[in-house]
Amino acid sequence: MRSSLRSLTALVLFVAVHSFSIGQPYRSATRSATDLSLSSSNVQSSTTTSGSSAVRSFRPSTPIDSELQLQLLSFYRFVPISNPAAIRDALFDQLLLIPGVRGTVYVASEGINAQFSVPVGDQLRSLLQTFGKEGCLPFDAFEQNPPNMGDVVDSNVSTFDRLIVRTRDYILRDGIPLEDGDAPLDWSDSGTELDAEDWHEQLQKSNVQLFDCRNDYESDQGTFQSAQPLNTKTFSETWSVLDDQVKSDAINPDEPVYIFCTGGIRCVKVGSYLKNKLGCKDVRSLRHGIIGYERWASDADQSLWDGENFLFDKRRFSKEEPEQSDEESE
Repeated sequence: MRSSLRSLTALVLFVAVHSFSIGQPYRSATRSATDLSLSSSNVQSSTTTSGSSAVRSFRPSTPIDSELQLQLLSFYRFVPISNPAAIRDALFDQLLLIPGVRGTVYVASEGINAQFSVPVGDQLRSLLQTFGKEGCLPFDAFEQNPPNMGDVVDSNVSTFDRLIVRTRDYILRDGIPLEDGDAPLDWSDSGTELDAEDWHEQLQKSNVQLFDCRNDYESDQGTFQSAQPLNTKTFSETWSVLDDQVKSDAINPDEPVYIFCTGGIRCVKVGSYLKNKLGCKDVRSLRHGIIGYERWASDADQSLWDGENFLFDKRRFSKEEPEQSDEESE
């Protein structure tokens, strides 16, 4: 009798989890028969927590096939999400169907931010479909920008060791001071993004206002020629520094202002602040950040970058699932 009850309970839980809906027809990416297989070890290692930073995660118990190669990629989109928990659960269930996918996804009311390693081939195509216009989301994560495709590595290279999908209050915590009655800044009004080639050409003009929006320990390792660092310790210090720069005429709001960061996400908030709070008329940022520029520069065999690009090792954040700092979510 107890065995039958346990079996019935397990069946009810399975149906409840996999019949989830986010208020519209559930749109699944096209998958092969192998994509639809989900090992029992994956299910047994799944964990769920609650609260404003609730986590859905699982750690596969079997390693990825040693003959496979893994594509590293990241992307984000600022888009209003009315029910982040629903999006988190829908994504988690869908991503479980893609063999070998590992990484971290953050979902908040302001948008989505993700970093992955995924086997090249059908699995990569399924991942891109999941977040695209025919995927399970009520929006296309790539509508404004394609994903930032990183290196392709052998499967024996240490990358993410599990899949994590979690809700957060922000996909990028900013600490922007808002007084009573102030409306939140519009992240869709953050200036113009330039492709790496256009960025490279425009930086060679004279008297360019170029600002490094990263922290001092990042700028110290490398930056663009003629860039002015903000010399912050944390991202939340950025706003008072920018205020002072405008007040001291170090930034001329009537002339183009160029900004850059590691992957681009910080520049969305910095650009919106410069335009909407400080009155800068023309803000230009580097699409896909330094990572995208380095990829272009390698192919073009020319560069205006001096030094190294400081990169947070995202792989360690998949180990114990701690809360990321402001900058580490880029």
